[in-house]
Amino acid sequence: MPEHFKYRAVGPDGKIETGTMSAESSTQVLDYLSEQDLTPVKVTQLPKKKALSFFSFLERVDYDTLILFTNSLNTMIHAGIPLLRALRLIKVGPRNGRFNKAIHQIRFSLQSGKSLSESMSEFEALFGKVYISCVAAGEESGKLEEILEELARMLEEEMELTRQLKAGIRYPLMVVGAIGIAFIVLMGFVIPTFVTFYNSFGAELPLPTQIMLQVSKIMTGYWFVLLAFAAIALAVFRKIVSNPKGKLWVDKKILKIPIMGDLIIKGNVARFCLMFRILFKAGLPIVKTLDILTDSVKNSQIAKEVNHLGTFMREGRDMGQMHKEFDYFPEISLQMIAIGMESGSLEKMLKEVGTHFTKEVQYTSRQLTSILEPILTFVLGGFVLLMSLAILLPMWNLIKVFK
Repeated sequence: MPEHFKYRAVGPDGKIETGTMSAESSTQVLDYLSEQDLTPVKVTQLPKKKALSFFSFLERVDYDTLILFTNSLNTMIHAGIPLLRALRLIKVGPRNGRFNKAIHQIRFSLQSGKSLSESMSEFEALFGKVYISCVAAGEESGKLEEILEELARMLEEEMELTRQLKAGIRYPLMVVGAIGIAFIVLMGFVIPTFVTFYNSFGAELPLPTQIMLQVSKIMTGYWFVLLAFAAIALAVFRKIVSNPKGKLWVDKKILKIPIMGDLIIKGNVARFCLMFRILFKAGLPIVKTLDILTDSVKNSQIAKEVNHLGTFMREGRDMGQMHKEFDYFPEISLQMIAIGMESGSLEKMLKEVGTHFTKEVQYTSRQLTSILEPILTFVLGGFVLLMSLAILLPMWNLIKVFK
């Protein structure tokens, strides 16, 4: 399995260059630097990053760059340009960006006798397991050009799906974040200043102001305790999600969140069908395809059901009854997959299911926004009202004192 390395090297002009790359060993990194006429100063293996579970279904992928690379490679192969020369010509994103460095390393691996898919597997974080498996199937079947065209189309559909998912949660996150920042500023700076001013006149503080004052005292006097508690809570959460059973439990709870859980399920099912279709069209056996997709699905509960689907097919059980054993996969998707298997039109059915649930994601995103909008407006209004009362009521008392 490729590891990630950080390097620091000196160029021919004496300038220091730094960067990261994936490689089997530090020796491979040194060979790469030597080919680039760079003198290595330091090569360090980076620790593996553990992603948080809550928003793992929105894991960031550089779709634009990957689509541009796929289309460029497809165009050059279609034009009859040899693969090595095509990779030498392709430049995507920043000139010294990680993608161009990966392309160069892929070309280096091809020259050493590896296939394109084997070379790409050293950069699984950039391309993804599904992408690499499709390329491998295309190489084996001699249909690489056709597979690359399908991959570009799938990536565009997946990019649009991801944008719709993000659009569904962006508004509530922004409002909650704004309320949180405003609360910290008011409690930490505004309220204490006003209270000091009011006390100098001997005015009696009303109940809302007294409540805000106590909260402010806790935040300003014990901020280090609150910060330590937040750090411990985050560390415990990371520990839980780093364990397969803990991650399974967290992902299960996430899927039970009203509307949000439904959005995640539909997004994962749509993505699953898009990837299943392209792998099936590439000629991979269905059981192997499902094994690959088990690792590619972001939510571990849904990944568990994908694995169960593979077991179902491996054992040759009745496909018409399989929906009874699934908790999260929508029944309609399982029934259409079963019909596609029985009628020999699985590719068409997967396309239909993927399109249907992509539209469902779009609808659910709008529904989520429309439901949360009045709730968040009410919460925001209540927060503003409480703050206004805490600040303005003492002013009215001051007017009485002055009179």
